[in-house]
Amino acid sequence: MSELRTTDESGPTEVRVSAVVGAPVERIFELLADPARHGELDGSGMVRAAEGTGPLTGVGQRFVMEMLWTDGVREYRVENHVTRYEPGRALEWLVADHGHDPQGWRWGWVLEPRPDGSTAVANYCDWSAVTDPEVLRAKGFPVVPAEQVAATVRRLDEAVRPVPGPS
Repeated sequence: MSELRTTDESGPTEVRVSAVVGAPVERIFELLADPARHGELDGSGMVRAAEGTGPLTGVGQRFVMEMLWTDGVREYRVENHVTRYEPGRALEWLVADHGHDPQGWRWGWVLEPRPDGSTAVANYCDWSAVTDPEVLRAKGFPVVPAEQVAATVRRLDEAVRPVPGPS
């Protein structure tokens, strides 16, 4: 099977990568709504594990993730605040350093079911609402480049791809 073709749709304050994934939207959304699975999908190597959470069920929930900074050394935690939860359509959260309020950047997924049973998928990080120059400097957006977001989308595809049965 050929490698999933991704498209970089990034802009000045957003990294966005899209692809058509060969799985139904329900299977994809179920996987994305489970923070415990985010580490296996992450193409950046930063997401380590979800801390004490089950699957997401709605806006307003929070989930904590164990992380590793881009230097590959510094460990930290983030608290994600779910801001969009539309089963089979979209999932988004604001990111906050653990114990602090969100500072304006969000990660999310947009899903669009297709008639053939596949799903158009977009994964993004948007920092357009970050106005504090110190936050912009400290985080160094984009923290995760488009190539690593594309790797996340490819890992999602691999995770939901049907396993071939015996021939």
